[in-house]
Amino acid sequence: MRAVARVAAVSILWPLFVIAGAAADPVKGNVLDGISLAPIRGATVTAPDGTSVKTDKAGAFTIDVPPGTVELSAAAPGYDPTSEEVVVAEGGLSDHVVLLFQPGAAFETIEVEADAPVPPTPGRQDLSREVITRIPGTRGDALTAVRSLPGVANAVGAGSGPGLVVIRGAAPEDSKITIDGVEVPVLYHFFGLQSVLPSEFIQNIEFMPGGFGVEEGRATGGVINVVTRAEAAPETAGFAEVSFINVAGFIQAPLTKRKDLTLTAAARRSLIDFILPLVVPDTVNFTTAPQYYDAQLRLDWRPRETDKVSLLAFTSFDLLSLINDDIDPNNPEFTGSWDNETKFMRAIGQWSHARGRLTNRLVSSFGTGAFRFEVGEERYIRVSQSTLELRDDVSIEAHDRLELRGGAEARYNPRDVSVRFPAPPQEGQPPPTNLSSLPLVEYNLDIGNSVAGAYLAADGKPTSSTTVTAGLRFDYYDHISETTLTPRLQLTQGVGDDVTLRAAVGMYSRNFEFAEAVPTNVLPERANQYVGGAEVRLNDVLTASGSVFYTSRSQLLVRDPLLADVDPFEAYVNRGTGRSYGAEYLLKAKSDRFFGWLSYSFARSDRVDGPMLPRRLFDFDQTHNLIAVGSWRLGKWELGGRWQYSTGQPITPVVGSVYLTDLNAFIPMYGAINSERIEDAHSMDVRVDRKWKFRSWELSAYLDITNVYAHARVLGYTYNYDFTQRQAFEELPFVPALGVRGSF
Repeated sequence: MRAVARVAAVSILWPLFVIAGAAADPVKGNVLDGISLAPIRGATVTAPDGTSVKTDKAGAFTIDVPPGTVELSAAAPGYDPTSEEVVVAEGGLSDHVVLLFQPGAAFETIEVEADAPVPPTPGRQDLSREVITRIPGTRGDALTAVRSLPGVANAVGAGSGPGLVVIRGAAPEDSKITIDGVEVPVLYHFFGLQSVLPSEFIQNIEFMPGGFGVEEGRATGGVINVVTRAEAAPETAGFAEVSFINVAGFIQAPLTKRKDLTLTAAARRSLIDFILPLVVPDTVNFTTAPQYYDAQLRLDWRPRETDKVSLLAFTSFDLLSLINDDIDPNNPEFTGSWDNETKFMRAIGQWSHARGRLTNRLVSSFGTGAFRFEVGEERYIRVSQSTLELRDDVSIEAHDRLELRGGAEARYNPRDVSVRFPAPPQEGQPPPTNLSSLPLVEYNLDIGNSVAGAYLAADGKPTSSTTVTAGLRFDYYDHISETTLTPRLQLTQGVGDDVTLRAAVGMYSRNFEFAEAVPTNVLPERANQYVGGAEVRLNDVLTASGSVFYTSRSQLLVRDPLLADVDPFEAYVNRGTGRSYGAEYLLKAKSDRFFGWLSYSFARSDRVDGPMLPRRLFDFDQTHNLIAVGSWRLGKWELGGRWQYSTGQPITPVVGSVYLTDLNAFIPMYGAINSERIEDAHSMDVRVDRKWKFRSWELSAYLDITNVYAHARVLGYTYNYDFTQRQAFEELPFVPALGVRGSF
């Protein structure tokens, strides 16, 4: 009778098991020690329905769960158990990492998914793709979300036009932007509408506004490192998308039955160049409206559990062409065509190896790039370059309380520069209002910007709640034949289970870009940074963090007007000093249906250009920056908002003009350097998402509106012919972006 009942029960329940099995998707990953990142053998991973599996000797596991948001639990002898929510897409999830910590060591947890994480510094933020693509005003672009972090200025002009980033008041060239540790010239396309790398290629973003360790060099501001995705594709997936901003496509597919080789490809082309001419004034005549495209191709190979190999190739292109038919009597030479073009490509190969106590990451890269700015046929700036880079980072756990790290890198970077243009304004000088009257600087040079560097660091744990990192970095700048040695020190101290204190001090140096890279008689700019901060876990939803910073700068380049008259190539001298100081605060909230943050930055950044000269503001000083971000999930809908207020950037006012009969033009007279500011900016962005799931594909749509109440930000001022009247020129007051995506 029991056998009959058992057979009947199996007959009734079997279809349900088949359905459940068909709906389940595998989650594959590894369970690692949270401090050493060594694999944990025999750990138990449990699904919400009670199903559990054991990890193998590499810490690897595979467990079936239904798609959606699920909670996975993990436990192992000698470690604190953990539970975490995991978003599982249809088809499953690969390369998921679960970190277990020994009792008392949980304060070390950071949201980094790179191969060899290092102790975090005060003010550092690590952002996952899943969160930052949902921030309003970003149009789903992960890198655009960097502008919502404390310490990043709401910059205009050189800070946003070419797509550069201003961190803690430092000039854009003071900071470094890297993708998998390889430098790239820009992070954004024209006007910052879109980043040069789509969100689908990004694993997370490491934002280090200051106090970073010796593994990063040649930057006196901050560092933004984009960590790209390295994952195996369980099956072919992709999407096609069209919006007001661009049209895009993406595909990812396994190339072998073992699924250890994955191909990922994507491409985008702007549509803004078709829309913008319809909304800008008739006085702007586009030959080519702002257009861009980018493309990416990636191969990931996992030959064994201890090794990962990848090859990423990507390219970016921007072009803007204008015709100015209005003849300006003060500036007759600048009537006619204007062309601005930026393009570059990179190929990055990586090999990561982790076995036992040893971790090694080898990166090689080749790339080309070009920049062209032309006004008519007689005035131009043309730069082309190629780069060849090699970098190796090694980490070894010498003891349970001591980890040793070291690395070396080299970059060969020849450049061809052809210029026939007035000398660019240096830091603190206003943009020239009459380019026709300025003398032309003309040269054709083959210059190099090759560099090399090496570092050693030790991460010591004198107690279970204390981590001390000490390191020394060496940098060599080939173009000026100079070397720098920069020691740095970081301290992390846990106080109880919910409070972490951090401090950092160090020396930094940087190379030169643009016109500053031409002279050979200069020294690298130097900076000393002092940073302190704390992070407090208030409850399961709220986390508060704050930091204070002070940076002293020396050997800043200043353009000497007397030397410029004699030899414009060697007109720069290291006479300037400067400082930046301030405080940042961040309150983060994250729950099942909501994420958001409130950030506030206070900063002051000023400098002295030489002996007996007054102290003045940096061009990119921004006193106050307040940002509030929130996003709610309501079933199949998601609603979000972002509000920002920021102090206007400094400007040098025009206080009068002089008429020059020889030129038949008015020349402006300026007041004190950076003694006024552009009007303060504030704006509200909103975003609405909706998803529809079908049998074999998914449709999603979003409406993302930048500056919803149309408070146009002032970018600068233009003047009439004799500079007696000025008028603000503004960005587009209201930018809606409607997008539709079909995924399979």
